[in-house]
Amino acid sequence: MKKLKIVSIATLILGIVVLAVGGAFFIIKQNAAAKMGDADYLVQSGAFIMNNSDGAVAWDFTEIGKGKLTTNNHTNDYDFAWALQDDKLKIRTDWLYELDNEYTYQLDQSSGVLTLTDGDNEYTFTTSSK
Repeated sequence: MKKLKIVSIATLILGIVVLAVGGAFFIIKQNAAAKMGDADYLVQSGAFIMNNSDGAVAWDFTEIGKGKLTTNNHTNDYDFAWALQDDKLKIRTDWLYELDNEYTYQLDQSSGVLTLTDGDNEYTFTTSSK
């Protein structure tokens, strides 16, 4: 009878501890900042820059759907319109003539890396704010 009482009390204490730990994890998870949407992240991160042998290309997503592109450190800036659909980044650039590009994109918010794929070509941009 005494053993049964000790086992019952130990089980009750263990259950309370497990409940407290589970409750703490639940509260932490609920209060954690939600992952920002990709479009909002692009806008809030400043310019995304790709350095290559020809120099640097910088895309600055200034607001949802709009941005500025430069290839020569802002000597010339070109407007572009953009949209995210599924895993595609669609960009229309007002360059010397209108360019329409569509890329498969991957955005790693934790490292500030935007990777674009266009057929066999892959382009890696890093955010200027990281």
